[in-house]
Amino acid sequence: MLEMKRIKNTLKIIVVLMLFVSCQKETPQRVVEKTVLKANLLAANYGIGYFEQLKELQKNEYLKYYDNDGEEYAATYSQYLHRVTIPDLERSLRDIQKLEVNEDSKELISTSIALFEYCIDFYKKDYAEIAYMYDEGKTQQEINQLIKEFKAKSLEEFKEKNLELDEAAKKYAEKKGVNLKFV
Repeated sequence: MLEMKRIKNTLKIIVVLMLFVSCQKETPQRVVEKTVLKANLLAANYGIGYFEQLKELQKNEYLKYYDNDGEEYAATYSQYLHRVTIPDLERSLRDIQKLEVNEDSKELISTSIALFEYCIDFYKKDYAEIAYMYDEGKTQQEINQLIKEFKAKSLEEFKEKNLELDEAAKKYAEKKGVNLKFV
């Protein structure tokens, strides 16, 4: 009987803590981290940079993924893209979509969402095609040609969306007193 009472009290405490944590608003600093800092990874992984990182991971035997049971497997470029990179980007997008939108954060959140959605789309289409070429052992010249075509069709829009995010972040950070520096 006493044991059952302890379990009930423990469960009550857990429920109260969960409600407390879920009701807490994001601080302006966390809003910037989720919308802007995660987006920096998109710029770092644009074009050939992403595939250079995969080459480095493969060279050092770190190009791996984990299945649902936590088993580790060596990955091809395509597997890494679909099992690691894209799910990470989609998780970041969901985190941004969960942020509370208000008058101050509306522009920042919407521009960040637009950039992530745009990038996830080309990861799923263009990057998948390039990754497959690496997996198939195509020549670097063939791969570079495809990357060049990809950049020709997407670089300007990517830069534009990134610049819109930077501008929205500067306004938001200035208004909220968040220290934000662009390098």
